[in-house]
Amino acid sequence: MAKKCAEAESELFQMAMEYLARRDHAEKELRQKLRTKLDKENEQAAQWLDSVIQRLQEMGYQSDERYIEMLVRARTERGYGPQFIRQYLQQYQLDSLLIEEYLDPKDKVWNERALAQLEKKFRQPNQDFKVRQKQQRHLYQRGFSSDNIRWAQARFDEQGFPDHDDLF
Repeated sequence: MAKKCAEAESELFQMAMEYLARRDHAEKELRQKLRTKLDKENEQAAQWLDSVIQRLQEMGYQSDERYIEMLVRARTERGYGPQFIRQYLQQYQLDSLLIEEYLDPKDKVWNERALAQLEKKFRQPNQDFKVRQKQQRHLYQRGFSSDNIRWAQARFDEQGFPDHDDLF
């Protein structure tokens, strides 16, 4: 099956609209996908690509800001921390100022999200050193800072240890 190549700017625009109809894309990601659809022999193709991207942005169909917002929300809901999300977004070479606008690692909400991850994964606190290390490693791999981890573990411990009198 032959690869479909764009033979006109309008075809390239239509392909871009199809990609964006499925989901939001970062500008760099959309450029890469569209570049594979360009006819390499056509000297105007690169100009078409720039024109199409600019038109999509002017029309509001492609926005790196909206893309960042969507990804931050989606990854946060999946239980990831700010460091993981930042690294994920940086692979798309997005504006770091825009990323910082949506990801403030000092925001106290990350402490609560780290606590929620502990509760979800481990259900009950444990004083065993190896289990506590496992908890820390889990949160670290999810992209939470050491401050978030310490805070979450302290609250997790406070919530969960029943008094011995409550057991009988």
